[in-house]
Amino acid sequence: MTNNPKIGIIGARNERHCIYLADELRQQGAEPLIMDNTLLQPFPLTLWPGKNSYHTHEREHSLEEMHAFYLRALFLPTPAFDARAVEAQIREEGYVAYAAQRERYATWLSWLKCLPLQDKLLVNPVDTLLLHFAKPYQLEMLRQASIPVPDTLVTGNGAHVRAFANRRSIVYKPVAGGAHCQQLTEQDLQPERLEALAQAPVLFQEFVEGQDIRVFVLDSQVIAAFEIESEGIDYRTGSAKVTPVSITDELSDLCIRACKTLGLVFSGVDLKQRSDGSVILIECNPSPMFEGFDRHAHIPIVSQLARFLIHEARSRLAQNTAAGLS
Repeated sequence: MTNNPKIGIIGARNERHCIYLADELRQQGAEPLIMDNTLLQPFPLTLWPGKNSYHTHEREHSLEEMHAFYLRALFLPTPAFDARAVEAQIREEGYVAYAAQRERYATWLSWLKCLPLQDKLLVNPVDTLLLHFAKPYQLEMLRQASIPVPDTLVTGNGAHVRAFANRRSIVYKPVAGGAHCQQLTEQDLQPERLEALAQAPVLFQEFVEGQDIRVFVLDSQVIAAFEIESEGIDYRTGSAKVTPVSITDELSDLCIRACKTLGLVFSGVDLKQRSDGSVILIECNPSPMFEGFDRHAHIPIVSQLARFLIHEARSRLAQNTAAGLS
């Protein structure tokens, strides 16, 4: 068991990062289990103190034998997700369908919250998923830690947007993520567009000119950094040139301090470096995509992440065995 640690990956069976990490874990001698928490399947978790388990079509997997987990995604209950897959159920059953999904989510959340109580590693802690969903909260935590972040406005008030955008370039994006960053235009400042804000707020930020940099941090160490060249405001919207780079100790320390402030074990940190060398931290991602960056990395991020998970699993299993807990 010690030579072949079991590692849980919480997400979806067909999600490419789950598959990518699982393949790497196997290559490094571990036994990965992708723990699917999507909606259209029989509920797979059983919580029973000392007998927690995960069920697949093939078998029942004891979660007591697993000491390290990677949290790729925890899917929210309706209506906070793309409900097309369960539209018929919602039409027929209404609140009952929502309540069923809520109960599934609550059980997953409870189990994930219990892992640290059982001295099991979860990368990242489940509470950190809120950092993506509640971006103003993340920005305020960073700001209070004296980490430079963009000037930001979250509002449903058109007059406030006009005042915020006065004589400077502004970008905007959803408060909870899920769409790309866009440039605020004069058309966006027309009354009919601003009136739409009354239905739902939007996050507005000063546009920071400079070089896009993505830094990956794992266990308080920088494991990779990249410069990204693209033509758009958001480099995710089209083709981009990605180049691995070495960064200064000062920039490394900033990224590590940001991750510690937010409680992140593993993160992709997005920054803008201005022409004068100053840096603005845009966001720390609690579940970063890394497969694309690995095509350019000197040492693949996935191999370093897998090695860390395996080391932690073996270490925690050894400690529990010595204490007579396993």
